[in-house]
Amino acid sequence: MKISEYVKNYTSGDPVFFHHVILEVKELIVEVTKRNYEGIKEEFEDVFHFLQLWLFWRFKLDGEIWKITKHSVKKFMDRKLVWNKIYVSVSLPENISGYVGNYKKLEKVINHLQRFGIDREAAIKVHNEIVINNQ
Repeated sequence: MKISEYVKNYTSGDPVFFHHVILEVKELIVEVTKRNYEGIKEEFEDVFHFLQLWLFWRFKLDGEIWKITKHSVKKFMDRKLVWNKIYVSVSLPENISGYVGNYKKLEKVINHLQRFGIDREAAIKVHNEIVINNQ
């Protein structure tokens, strides 16, 4: 899949800036200091995933998605499917957003849904139903 297709179908469409890459590097450093080898692997891929997104946005480099990022890309694609379920559960259109933030973090769910007029209580309820009860 080309990076442009991925951006169109699996992201919010907001540009990725270099500071996003740096944030992923910081997350990688945290995992290194904890000696969490699974976390290191995940964050390493995320760094390259965001690097490729930045290159796309900054220089319009539209190649195939890098193999080194395949797990990271899949993680974000899978997140979109869960977000679509969340939207439907609160009576929003399934594809209202390309947002793929970490739905496991309650505050991210609350903050994102509030952008569409969903109150805190409804966001907590849907988070419990879709995320917590399906782990």
